[in-house]
Formats: sequence, structure tokens, C-alpha cells
Amino acid sequence: MTILDHALDMWRREISVIPVPRPDGRHDGKVPAIAWKEYQTRRPTEDELRAWFRGAPMNLAIVTGAISNLVVVDPDSREGLRWCVRHLPYTPWQVRTARGFHLYFRHPGVPVRNRAKLETPNGTIAVDVRGDGGYVIGPGSVHASGHVYQIAGDWTREDVPRFWPGWLARPERPARPAPVYSSQWRPSGDVAERARRYLAQMPRPEIGHGSDVATLTAACRLVRGFALDDATAEALLWEWAGGRPGWTREWVARKVQHARRYGTEPIGGLVS
Repeated sequence: MTILDHALDMWRREISVIPVPRPDGRHDGKVPAIAWKEYQTRRPTEDELRAWFRGAPMNLAIVTGAISNLVVVDPDSREGLRWCVRHLPYTPWQVRTARGFHLYFRHPGVPVRNRAKLETPNGTIAVDVRGDGGYVIGPGSVHASGHVYQIAGDWTREDVPRFWPGWLARPERPARPAPVYSSQWRPSGDVAERARRYLAQMPRPEIGHGSDVATLTAACRLVRGFALDDATAEALLWEWAGGRPGWTREWVARKVQHARRYGTEPIGGLVS
């Protein structure tokens, strides 16, 4: 396949692609050949792709984030790859790089920041994340070493796992004591009742069928949109979706914590 073939293949998968000069004495192979900000919000046309990749030899870069429905995890060392194999779900969409693999996941629907290193309880390891506002070098491209980036895994499969920011969350401080409330306690008050009615209109998540993202989204609505405190949000989430096999209050509490940390909705936006 030519680099144009690779670019068109990604484009047909509704992935935003941009050109990057191949590394040589003038270019390091890391800076796009065009002003690329607009391609974070729109995909190029087929004519643009053909114009970019029919001339001088180019590498291609895949724009990550919501525009391509992709987040790419780059374990930049053997240690990083071992960590990913042990801690992340398998994804069939992979690209073999000069130093390892790029692991492709579906975008979760909430902003994902780019990260250069991963902090773990055992120290910092070389695992990079490319999400919104980022890009990675794609298949068919040539590394400075001469290595050609190659499709790996199985790109005919559509069961690509959806990325969840909590997978790569920085080590948290010691957990705060669980809120003390009885299993019969029901949050009350006007805002809590409105939040309860709001949840009732959302499909109840099922374990193994997108429950991570669905519960995180619901938690964002509670702690940010309705500006509820953590204990009230946890109780409402448990009332809405808990009490079933596979659900624990600790898991729900983590979703509330991550919603407060990673959520981007305006505080109180659903109160007025």
C-alpha cells in the first residue's frame, strides 16, 4: 500500500488524517506540513488527501480525539507495554512503531487530555496518551530509523474498547472514609428531586455494556450540572443503578470522584 492508500483507508473509517514531512536533515518528522487546527474539528476532503499525499513523500498523522472517535495509548518502552497488557483491555486496532505499539481505543465522549508519562504507585513509566488536540504518526509512515509503521492486530474488527480516563488516572491520595448513611437514606430537597427525575430519564447502564462511560456521564451531571455534594451524588447513583450483581458502592464512589476531577460541564448548569 502507498501512503495515499493508508490515508484513504483511515479517511474511509471516518478518521481525520494530516500530512507530516518525513524525517530528514530539514525535518524531524514530528511537525505537520500544514496548519492543522481545523482538522481537529473537521475531516479533510478526499481531494485534500490526494493533493497532500501524491506529491513529495510524506508521512501521515492521525488526529486523535473526538473528531476521529479515537484515543491512542503509546507504551514507549517494554515496561510501558507490559503495564498496558496487564492493566488495559485488549484492542484489535494496533500499529507497530519503531519502538513498540500504538494501541487505539474509541473516544469516551468526554475530553481526554494528552499525557507524556504515566504515574503509577510504583513510579513513572513511559506510557503516552494522545486524545483531544493530539495526533500520532500512522501506518505507512517512515521513522527516522527507516522503520515503517505497520498495521497490527485486526482492523477488520469493530469491537474496539472505549477508552476511560480513569484507566490512567494519577495515583490518588488515601481514600476518604466512606460517607456514613443508611441503605434506606434517600436524598431530599428540590435539587436532589430534580436530579432524581433527570436520572430516571437516562437508560440504566448494564455491566459490560458501556456502564463505565454511562455511569461517569451520569455522575458528571450530578456533581457538576446539579452541583450536588459527593455523598448525595453517590446515593442517587446507587438508587438509580446500584444494588445489582457486579455493582459496589466503592465503584460508584470512584465514578463520582472522577466526575469531579475530569468533568468539564459548568457547575450548576442544570440547576436554573
